[in-house]
Amino acid sequence: MKIDIPPDMQEIFEEFLVEASEILDNLDQDLIDLENSPEDSELINRIFRGMHTLKGGAGFLNLTSIIELAHRMEDIFNKVRNKELKITSAQLDILFEGLDRLKESIELLKNENEIPSPEDIVDILQKLDSILEGVGVSSPGIEENKPDKTTDEKTENRENKNRQKKLKFKVDLPEDLKKLIEKYPDKDLAGLLEEIILMSPEERPMDIIPVIEELIEEGKDIKELVDVEEEEDIEKSESEQFSPPDIAKSDTEKKESIEETKPSMDVSTTRKSSSKITSKEKKKSGDVIRIDVERIESLMNLVGEIVLDRNRIMRLLSQLEKEVRSETVEQLNETVIGMDRTVSDLQVAVMKLRMQPIKKIFSKFPRMVRDLSKKLGKKVNLVIEGEDTELDKSILDKLEDPLIHLVRNSLDHGLESPEERMMMGKPEVGNIKLFAYHEGDHIIIGISDDGRGINVEKVKQKAIEKGLITQDQAKQMSDKDAFSLILMPGFSTNDQVTELSGRGVGMDVVASVIYSLRGTIEIDSEEGKGATIILKLPLTVAIIRTLIIGVNNQIFSIPLHAIIEIVKYEKEKVKSVGRFKSLVLRDEVLPLFNLNELLGVEESEDKRFVVVVKVGEKYIAVAVDKLFGEEEIVIKSMGELLEDVPGIAGATIAGDGKVILILDINSLLSDVKKQLLGVL
Repeated sequence: MKIDIPPDMQEIFEEFLVEASEILDNLDQDLIDLENSPEDSELINRIFRGMHTLKGGAGFLNLTSIIELAHRMEDIFNKVRNKELKITSAQLDILFEGLDRLKESIELLKNENEIPSPEDIVDILQKLDSILEGVGVSSPGIEENKPDKTTDEKTENRENKNRQKKLKFKVDLPEDLKKLIEKYPDKDLAGLLEEIILMSPEERPMDIIPVIEELIEEGKDIKELVDVEEEEDIEKSESEQFSPPDIAKSDTEKKESIEETKPSMDVSTTRKSSSKITSKEKKKSGDVIRIDVERIESLMNLVGEIVLDRNRIMRLLSQLEKEVRSETVEQLNETVIGMDRTVSDLQVAVMKLRMQPIKKIFSKFPRMVRDLSKKLGKKVNLVIEGEDTELDKSILDKLEDPLIHLVRNSLDHGLESPEERMMMGKPEVGNIKLFAYHEGDHIIIGISDDGRGINVEKVKQKAIEKGLITQDQAKQMSDKDAFSLILMPGFSTNDQVTELSGRGVGMDVVASVIYSLRGTIEIDSEEGKGATIILKLPLTVAIIRTLIIGVNNQIFSIPLHAIIEIVKYEKEKVKSVGRFKSLVLRDEVLPLFNLNELLGVEESEDKRFVVVVKVGEKYIAVAVDKLFGEEEIVIKSMGELLEDVPGIAGATIAGDGKVILILDINSLLSDVKKQLLGVL
């Protein structure tokens, strides 16, 4: 169903899409938490408010399908918070399905400017209605005996009942809110908000919406705000349910009454103080401005250009100081040094704008683990640590698929079934831990489990069968070397193809993504005790420090994070091992490659230095002609035609104006990795 948004509503519409996506992402985690803590009233209220906010925004834009879905789920959680309903696991499955349909609707709205038609959501609405219809009936037998009243009769009875009520407000409320309560005396605060949403825009009292929302957040109820005094025509049996007024009580009774009310007063105070904190937080959040990602990218590009200009100015100033000695040059030098500090601070500030918490990805896994564990018949405890750890958005966006591969593998073929775990003397509930933390200018992301681990001998045997290594190489290979085999394309130790994936299936995809982000992968495992996979990634991929090198009169750069050390090239320390060369460095033998042969350029005899780089878990020596020192560079894309050139991560402009290619050592060595396995 196509949605036509007027131009003057476009900005509100875009804000709704952003807010709706955030609400639904949070609700995913909240529903998981609800399954573990069904009595958590604060959590239940948060879910209710989320659904209510979503419905309100959709109502303002007249998005009927989203309104219907959110309204049903809001009604369910209204019953939950009123203690009229306790959610079961089966009902939670339906709520998750409803949440998924809301996500699909928002995505459809975002991409196609459409929402599902009423017919498309009939099935899920019926399921949600079944939850509502199955509750709230304390005695089914008595309910069945009651005659079914028509809508007109119910309306008439409600109006008669309303006429029998006289309202007395306990607290000072806005006049519009008083009128609304008098008009709908049977509605709770959420119901009043719903009535406001359903009003036409010109009649809608917008100023009382924040007041009602604040009352809801404070946990207030209509009964706390309004006294209902019954008229004389109400039966005595009903009026007897109310206690006589305090004025008729003796002093002793009053004292006892005060003592009895103390606990509830304490609770009320706690809620009030928490509501004050909430108000402060809301005020603080009001200072937050949402900025389009494209604007941040544009700002980052401009800062990148400033960094390049700074490098060029500093290079020219260095040459000028050699040629001219004067007070003016010294003053210019001081000015440029000050500019250098300012540009560095600006660079850091803009990079922080791009930083986002990894929670954006981690929050998806509790739901995924819950669904897959039920499907596989396994009991799993998922532990998440460090979800507030921040990294560059451009890296974050590419990490979701690799992490999904790792979690699926860990759950499907890492963890054993409950029966198998019990037989092995393990708890029937398996553990998966997802964690992240900062280490210097890198972020460490890991996943570990206490499952069956990786069988090293099985890995080696599979590698031999696939022709990746020989029997002799397998005997000499360490466990860590063997684990690196599972990162090769198509490698799997799983004998059966499953709907998910075996330990190793998709690991080459994980490796290629991590390597493209200039990251590394470490795998560790102990058979029968579990496995741990560590991803080490740079905090940002936009501006990096590199080593500028020269080969055959051509200049390249290597990211500094990949370099372990630099030594002089000494022919006597270079040995031949089969068709490969090796370098003896402090009694350690490292594979040695000339950068010329890796790049396919003409061989040079003028080898002066060896750069030792880390590729995966191994150290490799690369011979180069010249070193020009370190430089902070801005990575520029090579464009669509050249973006897939092996061994080239991008390009930059040096301080002297020359274009320098940035080398990707992992990619350069990809063609020789298979042969390298035997000599590493």
